[in-house]
Amino acid sequence: MTAAADISPKDEEPREEPGADQAAHQRAFLRRLTLATGGGMFIDGFVFASFAAALAGGAMSRDIGVTSTWTELISASTLIGTFFGGLLLGYVTDRLGRKPMFTLDLSVFLVTALLMFTVTEAWQLFVLGLVLGLAVGADYSIGSPLLAEFSPSARRGHYLGILEILWNVGYVVAYLLGYLINTHWPDAWHWTLAASAVPAVLCLLARHGLPESPRWLLSKGRKDEAKAVIEAHLRHVGAGGSATQRAQAAADAEDLRAEQAEETRYRDLFSPAYRQRSLFVCTFWICIVLPYFALTFFQPTVLRAIGLGGSALAGALIGTVIALLGAVTGWYLVDRVGRRQILVGPMFGCALALFLVSLGDLLPIWLATGCFFGYLYSYGIMSILPGIYPEEVFPTSIRTSGVGLASGASRIGAAIGTFLLPLSLDHLGLSWSMIFMATVSLIGGITSYRWAPETNGLRLTHAARGEGQPVPVGAGTEGG
Repeated sequence: MTAAADISPKDEEPREEPGADQAAHQRAFLRRLTLATGGGMFIDGFVFASFAAALAGGAMSRDIGVTSTWTELISASTLIGTFFGGLLLGYVTDRLGRKPMFTLDLSVFLVTALLMFTVTEAWQLFVLGLVLGLAVGADYSIGSPLLAEFSPSARRGHYLGILEILWNVGYVVAYLLGYLINTHWPDAWHWTLAASAVPAVLCLLARHGLPESPRWLLSKGRKDEAKAVIEAHLRHVGAGGSATQRAQAAADAEDLRAEQAEETRYRDLFSPAYRQRSLFVCTFWICIVLPYFALTFFQPTVLRAIGLGGSALAGALIGTVIALLGAVTGWYLVDRVGRRQILVGPMFGCALALFLVSLGDLLPIWLATGCFFGYLYSYGIMSILPGIYPEEVFPTSIRTSGVGLASGASRIGAAIGTFLLPLSLDHLGLSWSMIFMATVSLIGGITSYRWAPETNGLRLTHAARGEGQPVPVGAGTEGG
């Protein structure tokens, strides 16, 4: 490990105070970057819901001969692809940089989405789902770390939380689209699967011309290139703001100077310094998504088992909206009350809600349905944290590797859940299936209570090292 990167003002010529136009330009850049990275999360939620909606409609299964085994494999295909995409391409991104991979992964996604129009057999859908998952997994490990490396400390949860909200928005939009197609044009299921090409094109346009992360450049010793990016996009972020915001901008500039040139070594994720953090981010993310992906992918089936009957598909659509409302709640709270509080409590809340659903016929249908929707709301609150915690607890040299490891582990958990849930419902029934899902949430709650750090307001280098003091709460909730 070398000394901290030297980008201090002593190396630079004196500069005039920035005008409002410069500060506004740089704030607009941060909004554009949020949109460009959030587009990838929107697409991930969109793809997952598209597959769920196409399978729920029935016409696709009839047309291409989707058996029960193929249903389980297809439902898990994007998740399996995401595992390998995050695990392998996160490390590649730490080696080669954020910028080139940021465009390449989405280009592969676009081509694959268009190939959905050519699907005539179940195995083709499974293979294309794997490739889509690879691209999505890569984007998980690229987009949110890039945004974290540009975001001000006091507002980092705000910006990163938007990404997770967009995942839920993508899911809702795709599920609604699939619901309309299934209802009015059931034979148009190819359009349900290929529709993700539209947001992919828009996202590629938004990403065109975005710069490399200055923190990554500094971590590779490329000081001059980093200084150019900082000058263009970061130097005047706090200009024109309150005294607190200007002070925070100065602290973030100091944090950039603290970035160290380090070699990327994947084994560092399992070193004594980061072993517990790696285990924590993998475990809490698995415990969030394993029940959720399984229960929402087969949400109409679960709601029919609860007793909703013919209203199950509409109830599933309502459930996706409730999860989105929870995500908005979590986003509002994340920089105000901190990360731990919106993880530990909701995780135990999910466990309680699912244990109540497991009581089955002992509860009135309206109460069991309310408990299920309560689970979805609690899930939504903590659902923004997989886009925040992993980005904060690893240093720049292994940040995308750590995010890729955690997202990959979570997708294996989600794939296991989506594969096993229909089998469990068929052979064990609703009660034991819900008990299993509740137990997963309970494990997540215990793990989070013991290991979740509070990173709210910490500078990124301090959060990664587990040191430092957070900024005042007011700095995280003002303007911008």
